[in-house]
Amino acid sequence: MIRWIVAGLVSLVITIVHLIAFASEVGQRVEPLALDLWFKVRGQREAPREFVLIRMDELSYQELGIPLNQPWPRSTHAELLMRLAEAGAKRVVFDVLFLDAGPDAAVDEQLRLAFGKLPVVLGTDVIMQANATAGGTFFLEQVLTPYKPFTKQAEQLALVKLPEEWGSVRRFLVERTRKTEHLRSLSEASIDMALNAPERPSERDFINFYGPPGSVRYFSYYQVIDPERPVPEELLKDKVIFVGLVLETEFGPAQKDVFQTPYGRMFGSEIHLTAAANLHQKNWISRLSSGLELLFVALATFVLCAALALLKPNWGGLVYGVALLGWAIGSYVSFLSGVFLPGTLLFAAVLPMTLLGSSLYYYLVTRRAQLKMQSAFQYYLSPEMAARVAKDPDSLGLGGEKIWATALFTDIASFTSITESMPAEQVSAMLNAYFTEVMEVIFQNEGTLIKFIGDAVFVIWGAPIKIDDHAAKAVRTALEIDRGVKKFNATERFPALHTRIGVHTGPMVVGNLGSARRFDYTAIGDSVNLASRVEGINKYFGTSVLITESTKKEMGDSNDTLYAGGIQVVGKSQNVGLYMVFAERLPRQVCELWLEAIELFKARSWDDAKAKFVEAASASDALKGPVELYLNQIEMHVSAEPDSKWQGEIVFTSK
Repeated sequence: MIRWIVAGLVSLVITIVHLIAFASEVGQRVEPLALDLWFKVRGQREAPREFVLIRMDELSYQELGIPLNQPWPRSTHAELLMRLAEAGAKRVVFDVLFLDAGPDAAVDEQLRLAFGKLPVVLGTDVIMQANATAGGTFFLEQVLTPYKPFTKQAEQLALVKLPEEWGSVRRFLVERTRKTEHLRSLSEASIDMALNAPERPSERDFINFYGPPGSVRYFSYYQVIDPERPVPEELLKDKVIFVGLVLETEFGPAQKDVFQTPYGRMFGSEIHLTAAANLHQKNWISRLSSGLELLFVALATFVLCAALALLKPNWGGLVYGVALLGWAIGSYVSFLSGVFLPGTLLFAAVLPMTLLGSSLYYYLVTRRAQLKMQSAFQYYLSPEMAARVAKDPDSLGLGGEKIWATALFTDIASFTSITESMPAEQVSAMLNAYFTEVMEVIFQNEGTLIKFIGDAVFVIWGAPIKIDDHAAKAVRTALEIDRGVKKFNATERFPALHTRIGVHTGPMVVGNLGSARRFDYTAIGDSVNLASRVEGINKYFGTSVLITESTKKEMGDSNDTLYAGGIQVVGKSQNVGLYMVFAERLPRQVCELWLEAIELFKARSWDDAKAKFVEAASASDALKGPVELYLNQIEMHVSAEPDSKWQGEIVFTSK
């Protein structure tokens, strides 16, 4: 629950910060960047044929003999207007400023009369003029209107200024002032759209560009007025004609009339025409209201950030990827439908940073959990195995798992008698040295120390790390412990010790068992109890290592073993086969003698069995303990014959 609360609070903070950034100048600059991509993905679209651009381009300068650094002759503009009037053009929109009287009054009069031949829109502009006074510098807005006789003759005046933001033009409407609030833009004036028209785009809406520069229908200026090969009249009839500079060299005055668009640098005259075509077709890119956009951004940010904060990095990355793909598809489909869907800042910056932060936090928490796990298991496992277990912190939870594993118990014979006369400090030093030797062997063979029980050791193989050869490793460990104890005794630092070891393989429950507040990693079950019993039976056989038939089958022939016989322990009704394991292989003849004696014992041939056992003991000192046990069993059965169900097992009535 706390994790959910923390994730919610973090997501809320991120959402608030994102909303502030989204509404800021930076956010409004970043958000439309997705449009640039969608325009390129969509590709070029056909522009309406009702609009034509007459370009004042390099070819026209060259063909008409006009120097690039000089304004166009007004007589040439008059000639163009007369040609367009003859062709039946619907309206002519000049993205050109005619501010003052020209050097030739007769030419000005010629142009004035030409303006009256058909509807003409003339451009006006706005500048901020600096004025220096004793109190400082202040700026005054100045509207640059055309030459007054031209103004009276023109159909209307319109603003040539484009809404440039950070070097790019994407929107329709420029910011208006008291002096310009009555003026329409060139695009609005071209289709005679009223300033209060209900279908007028808002200042937030975007221009729907048809493609890179040159996507609209255009002709070079000189082609229209060429007396020999003029543009056919049917291509100009009933068309809205835009006239403006389009230069590849951006020389002179053209430098201030080129703008950055989603398709790269484009001249203002073509942008005006594109905007006019959008207004005519009503297919611009609309935006939701500020309130709805903020609501969408807030909900998307909170939900996705909460998901990234709650999920593991791999799942968080998947959620981010799916969400990014979903937004990209939704944004593109909305774009094709003429609606802008925000999310660039969210998916390009906010969510990646959130995912990175969540991943780093998860790594730190996971690493801390792994170190906790590794610390918890360093007393059970070798450092390498502890590190492997540490990769799964969930295993620290309460609960057990039933597995097939091998358990090993050790015990020091007559430990109480050995230590009763020893000082406690010496007993402690002896056990520490003894356990160090034993644990070194256990860890080398990938065993899991479950616990120390006084002088005894409880170890399992097969959990928490699953291994295939757990039985063989357990038996190998038993033999190495036996050898290690002999070396330990050879140092003569402490009294000689004799370690008895029992091994059994079977089903057992392993895991963190206990209460919710206190639990230990342990193993329980009949298999564990039987391994403990087998360890204790060593004292009756006089052996050091005994394993069960189950362990023998599990490990195969990887160690030299000798069948010890069947036993029946307290609490078990079924017989258990035992095998003796020796550090050194017994001669084959001795093993055959022993196995013959066992078969005679099972067949109740007491005298023959006794003779074989004695012969085996004489052949090997290692069998003297087991032979003594069987001789005692023979004497018992001679005096009291076992019942018919007896199969040769030795029954132990105490633990």
